[in-house]
Formats: sequence, structure tokens, C-alpha cells
Amino acid sequence: AAQRLNVPLTFLHVLEKSEYPVKANLSGNIGLGSRESLLQELAALDEKRGRIALEQGRLMLEAATQQAIADGVASPVSRQRHGSLVDTLIEIEEEIRLLVIGKQGTDGDTLGAHIGNHVENVVRTMHRPILVSTLAYTKPQRVMLAFDGSSTTRKGVEMVASSPLFRGLPCHIVMAGADTSENHEQLNWAKHTLESAGFDAPATIIDG
Repeated sequence: AAQRLNVPLTFLHVLEKSEYPVKANLSGNIGLGSRESLLQELAALDEKRGRIALEQGRLMLEAATQQAIADGVASPVSRQRHGSLVDTLIEIEEEIRLLVIGKQGTDGDTLGAHIGNHVENVVRTMHRPILVSTLAYTKPQRVMLAFDGSSTTRKGVEMVASSPLFRGLPCHIVMAGADTSENHEQLNWAKHTLESAGFDAPATIIDG
């Protein structure tokens, strides 16, 4: 996507509060007479876990950067932040042309076919195009647009037509509904918009 859009590629890793320890007053959790050294040991353990989480994230970013360079991306950069993923993305939203996020996080194996919480929260919050990738990613060979004639899907058609992201790929437009003259009129608008931008745009109405 970065190569097709001719934009810089940035890898972002956010250490959420649930993933790294926060220093807390543990004195109330330990019975009277317990050693001060135990509190110090617990605090040191939390600090060590925090450093390990940061290092793990740094190594992950480094591996992603090296992979991108091997795939021909020029000068990818990486960022590591503490806090909330959604809050972090809101802060840098103006810099984002396209956000790529996995369908599920590291705990995704327990979700089956469902999306992870991060994806839903990000999609509901962001005002930028978002590409959600599955684990087994392959380079797209064709595109399908689910189209119902609404202002939202019309905007989607116009965005695809004006963007270099899918240029050169067939773009199928599919409308689910009755085979009426009104729906054909809507569908023809989408087809004409994409074909005027140079797309091969087969258009279909499927009953149901």
C-alpha cells in the first residue's frame, strides 16, 4: 500500500496499560510483619517486566522494518508509545493516509472468525481509510465493493476511483436487493464513476 500510494511507511507499536505493569502501593496487600524486602522485590519485578515488554516491542518493530526494506520500501520508520492504541491513533490521525491493522491481536486464536476489540474501536473512532488484514495475507488481485446507493457507499466508490491504491485491478460492484430501475440507475452511476477513472468495473445486482 505504501508503494502504491507513494507515501512513507510507519510501524506503530503501542504498549497498552494492560500489557505493562503500573507501579502501585502494595503495602495493603501484604500482612503485618512482612518484610520490606518483599515489597522491593515485587517493585523490581514489575520494573523488569516493563523493560522486557518494551524490548519485545522494539525487536518486533525492528523485524517489521527489515522486512519492509527487503520488500522494497524506502526508509520505513517505527514508533513505540505507551497508553491506549485508540488515543494514540487519534493524536496522529492527521498524519495518516491509510491505516493498516490486523483483524485480531495476539489473543486472536480464541476469537474464531470474529474481529478483535481493537479493530471495532479503531473503526468507530478514526476518520481515515482503514485496511484490515487477515493473518494469511496475499496481495489483492481484484476488489469488490458492496454498494447500496447510500452517501457512504458513494463516497467509497469515489475514494477508490481517485486513489492509486487499487489502480489496475478489476473492481466488482455488487448490490444486494431488488432488480429495479432505481437500483440499476444507482449501480450505473458507480460503474460509470469507476470506468471513467480507468477501472474495469463489472456491476451486478443480486436478489436478496
